[in-house]
Amino acid sequence: MSSRVVDANGDSIVLEERELAVAHGALGWDFPEGEGDERIETWPARGDVIRDEVTLCTGEAAGVRWRRESLREAWARGEVVLPPWVIHHAFGGDEVQSWQVAPSVRMLPVRTPTLPPATHTNTFLVGADVFVLIEPAPVDPAEQDLLRRWVDDARKEGRRCEAVLATHHHHDHVGGASLAAELGVPLWAHEETASRVSAPVGRLLRDGERIALGEFALDVVFTPGHAPGHLCFVEPKSGTAIVGDMVAGVGTILVEPGEGDMSLYLDSLRKLRSVGARKMLPAHGGVIADPAAWIDHYVAHRLAREAKVRAALTAEPQSVETLVAVVYADTPRALWGLAALSLRAHLEKLVRDGDAVDDGGWRAR
Repeated sequence: MSSRVVDANGDSIVLEERELAVAHGALGWDFPEGEGDERIETWPARGDVIRDEVTLCTGEAAGVRWRRESLREAWARGEVVLPPWVIHHAFGGDEVQSWQVAPSVRMLPVRTPTLPPATHTNTFLVGADVFVLIEPAPVDPAEQDLLRRWVDDARKEGRRCEAVLATHHHHDHVGGASLAAELGVPLWAHEETASRVSAPVGRLLRDGERIALGEFALDVVFTPGHAPGHLCFVEPKSGTAIVGDMVAGVGTILVEPGEGDMSLYLDSLRKLRSVGARKMLPAHGGVIADPAAWIDHYVAHRLAREAKVRAALTAEPQSVETLVAVVYADTPRALWGLAALSLRAHLEKLVRDGDAVDDGGWRAR
């Protein structure tokens, strides 16, 4: 079932409401808390929520009518979950369609080859007279040109671009890493990211340091687990955290074996929660207005999945293919390929924890 978006009188938008789990891009997934199939009850959607598949249509649609500006403001506060292509349809406006999501932060979704249901990666300009560009994401030349023009527009206002910052090395985050040199500024990243990107990194960022941006600043938070060099950036005045792929506003986060580490990822989620951010800006999806609840949900979901993995292990070795059908029985089969990667990350964690053995198959210790 698709949500509908109707452009009514060129002035307002009609949206159908959807449950948060659907809007989160997790149709067919359970989000258990505790045992059994109990669902988390503390995730009500504040405002109108729509799913990732959207059909533009004509005529009347059952739903709540929003004035464009009210919808835009609600989305910027994190009260409405909107996929990026709905944002463009709903708001229109300038050719470079960025949005003020905090006093010192503007956000611009750009198309990238990312994992579905996401189709875009959010990029950010942070600062006032002095600013940085975070997430040199796009591979596509037209999307890269969009970022160039965005920075050039800021420079025409007399503002100075200090650097381009990368949260981590995945291709949907550094596809345009060469833009830093083209813009005449350095690329800054963690040393683990620097060793994995082709563009030269001019400054290695470390956990706990502060990047001065005139009247604003960014605090660097090292959050490995999804990627070895993953960084989050917190603007302390507004309590806004730019969190890359630690969480998502649409879809979920893949912790892939090899470079990913489930134990580190869970530790990093808890570390991010301790920052006390009042707003989170993920790389995929919209503004997250209740960071603590969102992170608690992620941790609970991962631990509940881990419990399912542990329960599925027996004294006899089993393959990942056998286990995924049990552990991810609540997941559409089309997603079992990705689920198998997450399953292996959970299994590797259980081996390190002393609860599982890998000896040609996975079994309980």
